[in-house]
Amino acid sequence: MLSRNFRLQGIGSIDWLFDNYDFAKVSRGLDELMVLDVSRGDRNSERFANAVQHIAGRCFIPMTVGGGVRSLGIAQLYMRSGADKLLINSAFRDDPALCRSLAAQFGRQCIVAGVDYRRTPQNARCVMTDNGSKEVSMSLSKWVNTLQRSGAGEILLQSIDQDGTGTGLDLAVLDELHKSSESPCILMGGVGKASHIIDGLLHPMVDAVATANLLNFIGSAFPDVRRTILAKGIEMAHWVDDEYALLRGKFGGGAEFPARR
Repeated sequence: MLSRNFRLQGIGSIDWLFDNYDFAKVSRGLDELMVLDVSRGDRNSERFANAVQHIAGRCFIPMTVGGGVRSLGIAQLYMRSGADKLLINSAFRDDPALCRSLAAQFGRQCIVAGVDYRRTPQNARCVMTDNGSKEVSMSLSKWVNTLQRSGAGEILLQSIDQDGTGTGLDLAVLDELHKSSESPCILMGGVGKASHIIDGLLHPMVDAVATANLLNFIGSAFPDVRRTILAKGIEMAHWVDDEYALLRGKFGGGAEFPARR
């Protein structure tokens, strides 16, 4: 799906992604992949898990999987399908005991709390759940504290206002968190070019930047952006095409994992 301000537009199926992109090459520009079920209404967890398994077979990097994680059974299904982490949003509001239980079973490092937020007419930031349709009745800073007490090991901050615009990340939101976030922080919403990612990674409170926009529009964007970031001296893994080709030849043509140094 292509998303702008959480309004969704279909761009193709999972197989369309594999057919129209060199997905193995795209994945070499990434450190992790997030795969989310953004269905409105009833979800088919089994069908989504099959899609996750299909992607996991083609993309040898850690995967965070989310959407409709409302029971231990669904969490286990996603983990068996290839997830390394679980992205949880609404369940932190509706069933914090479940979130604590999942953190105890899988480890806090496995639980990523998704925080979708938007600006109000008064220019304040309010937290939203249920695909941006319901408001949480506490400030962003207090909500992040609540998430951490409920088992969140990472915090994903996504700006609904910046989503899909390509105008840059909402770095100012970090001023509201101050020292409330002790967990690794991922920023999302608004990336349109390499400099936006670099701005995020250089911020002392940001541990990672997530984006879907670049994949939707430019098939080679992730490897290109990664080279730009490396040229700026920012530390991250350097994927090496020649070594990848050697490994792929050694382990067979179906091997979809890259080399790095």
